[in-house]
Amino acid sequence: MQPSRVKGFFYAMVSSCTFGMIPLFSLPAMKAGMLTQSVLIYRFGFGTLFILLGMLLMKISPKITWSQFWRIAILAFFSTAGAVTLIYGYNFMPSGPATTIQFSYPVFTCLIMMIFFHERLTLRVAIAIILAILGVMGLSGMNLSDFRGFSFLGLGIELLAGLTYAIYLVLVPIFKVDKVDSLSLTFWVFAISVGYLVLWALLTTGIQPITTAEVGINLFLLGFAPTAISNLTLIIGLRHIGSTMTSILGAMEPLTAMVIGILVFNEPLTTTIALSFLCIIISVTILILKK
Repeated sequence: MQPSRVKGFFYAMVSSCTFGMIPLFSLPAMKAGMLTQSVLIYRFGFGTLFILLGMLLMKISPKITWSQFWRIAILAFFSTAGAVTLIYGYNFMPSGPATTIQFSYPVFTCLIMMIFFHERLTLRVAIAIILAILGVMGLSGMNLSDFRGFSFLGLGIELLAGLTYAIYLVLVPIFKVDKVDSLSLTFWVFAISVGYLVLWALLTTGIQPITTAEVGINLFLLGFAPTAISNLTLIIGLRHIGSTMTSILGAMEPLTAMVIGILVFNEPLTTTIALSFLCIIISVTILILKK
């Protein structure tokens, strides 16, 4: 395998693993009374500061052209829309089923690439998608035989989260912002996202202050691992292996969340969970072993 593809697979998996930590840090803040708008403002605000610090240490200039700016502004819009709908959906259903539904984005990504860019869906990729979705469904504990109490509003919100995230994944390599350094690109996506979120908050609920140290720590970590690290490695992964492969490797997100639950919160390791782990590992292996 070419070194660039190895690098792409590595960064894509790092991105999905860290992205899977979103519920770990966002749900405690929401349970403490912080609304979606404020959670996201602090998430991307802290993320922007982390990326800016990295740029200062590595002496990377944030300078971009006007042509690059409007393209990044569009990317930031879809990035923000995906983040808003994902976390907002937690108000209507548990994070497990919400993650399952939001994981529709590999399917949306493949459909977009097939319809608009004439990418061929191979048997290998189709099998990988099916195994990944089955694995995610098993990890979520979603009961397909009993829909009592199921929120169809939450379903619509999380499907929208999957679609907007898929559009973001497709546009990053297509918008040809390769000349912008990965750190600089991530910085501008975050900074513009904060602007969108602040405007939304001012028109609706306002911006809530951080009232306790526990909430502050959770928001700080939310801005670091599943935001700064995840998005930076996502952009690097997209540049090396493309939208479709990167989206399928996102199956590591719920896998990470479940491992955290087992190791940190002593959740049981059932046969269903073990088989789901196996499905996801096979799915990722199928893609990595492709010549």
